[in-house]
Amino acid sequence: MTVHRKTLILAAMLLGTAPSVAQAETACLTRPEAQAMFTYALPQVISGTAKRCEQVLPSDSYLRTHGSELAARYASQKGRSWPEAKAAFLKLSQGRSSDVAKFARNLPDESLRPLVDITVEGLVSQHLPLKSCDRIDLAVDLLAPLPPENTAGLIALIVEMTAKAKDVAPADVADKAKIAGLTLCKD
Repeated sequence: MTVHRKTLILAAMLLGTAPSVAQAETACLTRPEAQAMFTYALPQVISGTAKRCEQVLPSDSYLRTHGSELAARYASQKGRSWPEAKAAFLKLSQGRSSDVAKFARNLPDESLRPLVDITVEGLVSQHLPLKSCDRIDLAVDLLAPLPPENTAGLIALIVEMTAKAKDVAPADVADKAKIAGLTLCKD
């Protein structure tokens, strides 16, 4: 399995974590907005994945031995990415439900951040296919040395590149790249 494929698995895992924001049809994110959202959400994705996969991964797997350490290291950068990540989450929520978007927009950050965190981690820990755990564990192990911004940037870039491939984004979506319900705007 190539590093590209492993990163795609991690990107798909991240994109699949928040269907309420990822299914927005009218909004799109720029690569920097997606990167900020991924940077913010990665600690919860890692924690949720570690919880979900604990039952099937061997005791010496990366997620079981270093998952909480990696999530904590990545969480140290969340504050810096929150303003842009918040804007991205709110932008995507508008396409899902105007009532939800209005509610979220009116929440103070100290209430909205934990809500986003719990939602992302909970969705991953409940819905991640167990058969993907070994590949995701390997992908996380390979990406772990990178700073969170680089990991998130790589995920956003691969999502963009993959979505623009002929078989994912038809020619009539020339100005947008769409994959797993997330639409990336043309920069």
